[in-house]
Amino acid sequence: MLKVKPKKRHIILAGALVTLCIATAGVVYAIIYYGDQAIARQESTSKAHLAKLDKKIEEIEAKKLAEKKAKEEAERKAREKAKKEAAQKAAAEAALQKQLAGQTVTPAGCAISGAHGNPASIDVVVNKKRCFSPINYVPADIVYYQGYPISNKIYSNLVAMINAAAAAGKSIGLTSAYRSYDNQVATYNHWVSVNGSTAAADQVSARPGYSEHQTGFAVDVSSGGAGLEAFANTAAYTWMTNNAHKYGFVQRYKPGYEAVTGYSAEAWHWRFVGTAAATDMKTKGIHTLEQYWGLPGGGY
Repeated sequence: MLKVKPKKRHIILAGALVTLCIATAGVVYAIIYYGDQAIARQESTSKAHLAKLDKKIEEIEAKKLAEKKAKEEAERKAREKAKKEAAQKAAAEAALQKQLAGQTVTPAGCAISGAHGNPASIDVVVNKKRCFSPINYVPADIVYYQGYPISNKIYSNLVAMINAAAAAGKSIGLTSAYRSYDNQVATYNHWVSVNGSTAAADQVSARPGYSEHQTGFAVDVSSGGAGLEAFANTAAYTWMTNNAHKYGFVQRYKPGYEAVTGYSAEAWHWRFVGTAAATDMKTKGIHTLEQYWGLPGGGY
């Protein structure tokens, strides 16, 4: 057996130790190197993530700022609108009070003119947005039917309708017809007193200068003592809904159209518009003059 001398063994061991140290150093270096690389990549990823978060935060803050500005602008416009509406309401109320005090004024923006704006024409439309000008307009052709004043333009048709209804066994009489501006002042004040406020009165009565009765083309009817709401339950009302158009009359305020006409339904209130227009409305199923002639309606 070959024997290694002690000195040579020491050299081998020393070489092995050096080799091990070198290998260990290499491993440690590799660990450190790749660890640094991993840390660098993590730092890079973190920076990118933070950058995205910062951008997202900026976008959120910008959106909040835009929303805040939009809300502030909407609130500003709402305040301006409310202020304008309050001023208009105050002006309208002031004009109304002057009217009720006997001063004949025409509120701004409501005077009828142009198409369907001639108060002497049977196609005129008067409602809460369309008042007379002058406010105390008086028809020039008033005549009387059984003591009730009406425009001469509707006289023959009204008589023919009442006679036709009578021939069919239906009794129709008048309870109101033409009302002057001054009459309407008294009528409106009555409903203000009965209902407790102008807002409540506005649902059932026209303000002075805004009433169809002032044209002389509108009549309130009854049958056998049944007037106002009770008239809707009479045979005469059924007859009129089926035949009044033949004589040029339409029920001016029908149920379901309060937002269009501005008034609660009135079975008793009939308006003369001529046989052509009344028949056309009946045929087409159009129930208001505002819709038929494309005019604004609703409240004041």
